[in-house]
Amino acid sequence: MKLWDVPRLYRRAILIYVATIVAPACGLVWLGVQSFERQRQALATLTAEKLAAEMEAVLHTAAERALTLHSHPAAKYFFRIEHGMVVSPALYAPPPLPIPREFLEAERQEDMNRPDLALESYRKLLAAHQHASLALSRVARCLAKLGRQEEARAAWRTLAASYPDERDPFHRPYGIVAAIESGDTAGLYDRIAAGRWELSADQAEYFLTQIDPQRTTPYLEQFRFARDLSEQFRPPSALHEGEIYNYSFGAWRIFYRVEAGDALSGFVLNQDWVNRTLKPQIEHALGFTDTSGQGLRIYGGAIALVLVVLSAGVVLLLRDIAREARTNRLRSDFVSSVSHELKTPITLIRLYSETLLRPDAFREEDRDGFYSIIVRESERLGRVVDRILTFSRVERGDQVYTLEEGDIAPVIARVVEDYREYLERAGFRLERALAPSAPPVRFDSGALSQAVVNLLDNAVKYSGDSREIAVRLSTENGCVAFEVEDHGLGIPATERERIFGRFYRVPNGSGKGGYGLGLFLVRHIMDAHGGRVDVESEPGRGSRFRLMFPRVTG
Repeated sequence: MKLWDVPRLYRRAILIYVATIVAPACGLVWLGVQSFERQRQALATLTAEKLAAEMEAVLHTAAERALTLHSHPAAKYFFRIEHGMVVSPALYAPPPLPIPREFLEAERQEDMNRPDLALESYRKLLAAHQHASLALSRVARCLAKLGRQEEARAAWRTLAASYPDERDPFHRPYGIVAAIESGDTAGLYDRIAAGRWELSADQAEYFLTQIDPQRTTPYLEQFRFARDLSEQFRPPSALHEGEIYNYSFGAWRIFYRVEAGDALSGFVLNQDWVNRTLKPQIEHALGFTDTSGQGLRIYGGAIALVLVVLSAGVVLLLRDIAREARTNRLRSDFVSSVSHELKTPITLIRLYSETLLRPDAFREEDRDGFYSIIVRESERLGRVVDRILTFSRVERGDQVYTLEEGDIAPVIARVVEDYREYLERAGFRLERALAPSAPPVRFDSGALSQAVVNLLDNAVKYSGDSREIAVRLSTENGCVAFEVEDHGLGIPATERERIFGRFYRVPNGSGKGGYGLGLFLVRHIMDAHGGRVDVESEPGRGSRFRLMFPRVTG
């Protein structure tokens, strides 16, 4: 709802209230907030400077301890640089080692595509305990070349179990290579990522990709750091041996020192430890508390309270305006719907009346049909008018019901029978299960008839493609129950209480008219009778409305 849609009187009241009270108060609040913010920023700057100086002193002490013990929570990744090259964490594996001389003949046999001869040679070397791990790996490789896969896997498993930490000529741990070759990789990824073996970046990335190419691990971050260190870190030329320095580049901050031979050793600062452990400890030791935050909360609370009080008037005005605007909109929709509802029967009555004025144009049986249509539309017009008049009396509080004790069965049967012809002409099949009599209840005959017709009208409008309607009259739980059931569109659970409001129509309606008063009047009638109206519904499967009349006792 926009401000220009609001009635002029309300719009003027809101503008006066905002201009004289809300706007000046908001201006004062803004000035107060600015003053408080300037004071808070000045205090925060002084506090941050003192905190930063203290943290740097503590970090320097922690760096000395970490570089001495090679362990400290402040250290994330340790590194070493020799001759300007990062050697740890290693980016590349060292050059391959030469094959032992006693293995050369067996290697030549393999190269000549004679794995059977090579296998025997390797087994002799293994039996002689000459480089046992290398000999066993070559045995497993020859068995695989000969197609003896089960024996090959058994050899690889033996190698992984017996020599997990020894390495092949390419510096690859047998514990990893043999596990991959044998297919026993369960848990291997986690062991590598946990640092079980010291690997270079190219080895770690290769093995982890071989095991699970879709998985990622923080373990590889140390190698990303090593690459950044190699590419971006340029230490100053004048460094003193044993002195600790710090340097920042990219996302990293490092502490390092010069060792003998111009080697550099250091570590990456663990920023999580700084933020979660060190900083709170120093703030506590210095007696820093969040006084600015506490003051801001108090000041903010006072401001919020003032704004709530100032805004309450606007909220109340807007609520009244919204209610009136909604009511006006509903009334407009109601007038439009009623106009349409009245126009149809009036048009038909006029059309067929004019037709009957031509006496020689139609046969007698055709005239009877025209008379029936005029009577039917007149009755329909009467029901619409009665419904509108009843609603008008309800709105004014003038509606009076004359409740008399009696049997509602004949009244309901008569109304259903009168409505049956209309249903059949509309293509509906009416299933009736009406008891011939019912225990006495107190009711107004006219109001009861109107409630029954309203439920039947509602069933027709919301039956969708279904053409089945059932009516039942029974006695249960000390009440006389009349129900109307359809198998149409149904009502969502969120709408089942709202359908009894005035002017309200279910959004999934079939577009057959209606103006949102039928169920409103049904509930009003049942409340006046001391009864109730129940609804059971499921979207797409239909609805069942029940009028529950309390029996007369005593």
